[in-house]
Amino acid sequence: MYKTITLPSQSIVEVTRYIYIESTPLITYTETFVQTVLRTTTITTVVPSIQYVLMYPFNPWAFVDFNDDGVDDIVVEINPWNTRSFEGVQKIVIDLAKRIIKTEFNLSNVQPREWANGYPEVYIGRKPWSTKYVNGFNVNFPMKISNATPFIVSFYICILNLLPSMNFNIAADAWIVREDIAKNPGTPPSNGDLEIMVWLFNQNLNPAGKKTGETVIPIVVNGSIVEITFEVWRHDSVEWGGWQYIAFKPKNWRHRCGYIAYNTLDFVKTAASFATLDISEHYLLGWEIGTEWGTISSNGVAVFSWILKDFIALPMVSIKGN
Repeated sequence: MYKTITLPSQSIVEVTRYIYIESTPLITYTETFVQTVLRTTTITTVVPSIQYVLMYPFNPWAFVDFNDDGVDDIVVEINPWNTRSFEGVQKIVIDLAKRIIKTEFNLSNVQPREWANGYPEVYIGRKPWSTKYVNGFNVNFPMKISNATPFIVSFYICILNLLPSMNFNIAADAWIVREDIAKNPGTPPSNGDLEIMVWLFNQNLNPAGKKTGETVIPIVVNGSIVEITFEVWRHDSVEWGGWQYIAFKPKNWRHRCGYIAYNTLDFVKTAASFATLDISEHYLLGWEIGTEWGTISSNGVAVFSWILKDFIALPMVSIKGN
């Protein structure tokens, strides 16, 4: 199967090919996970493994179409949004055949030294500053909160290397904005809009604002439903934009490596109960998965790598706790 990807100009492309042997059973995957299981003895398959390399600042983002149906499935972005200068490498390798995204950072002399210097990520839908929606998984973005339908995000993420002194998390990010922003791509958020984050792991880092409460939300961890207690943090007005910010930080639990799945609307609806503004007529723009990284506690040094694979969004599916 051919895979396609759209890159900005000045792209760096690496192409490799390999041969592997799969033994019984052979599982055939489609967009809705496993559809057919074929039983055979041994099969030898030649699979083209096409790898695209994103490097900042030359080609910092890419639209990715995993199944070559002409519709972009995700956007991958290096996103050093709060970094003015650095020495070293910011790199993301996209393996289309394996659906693996590997992030590799090795930086020194990062300026300014902040709690969050960047957020390498993948996302569906769009961010407020983006100019188009990416809806390859058929999630209905922008999604009005008052009649939103559930969708699950499922993925494997694993931290391979992490400098102990740096600031870091694994977190989802999502924007819930007024109608005029939702329907005018590229319009930035401001006072009256809401950003929410769902943290899974943190090191030397807390959310902005202050803790305002706790909540329990079921998520699937490595195939088992787990009731996770999340601290809810709120910052009423982000200094550089004026929007409200709510973060869910796990209490006495963190996820460093493995499979995760959860119903995004569980967090959206809970955020609505903690927000100081009415978001019922707002719109959810998309869903982002990535890692915030910072250097305020590591003397301007950032060294980390992680992989994300098997990312998928499943509309009209929910998770029920025990």
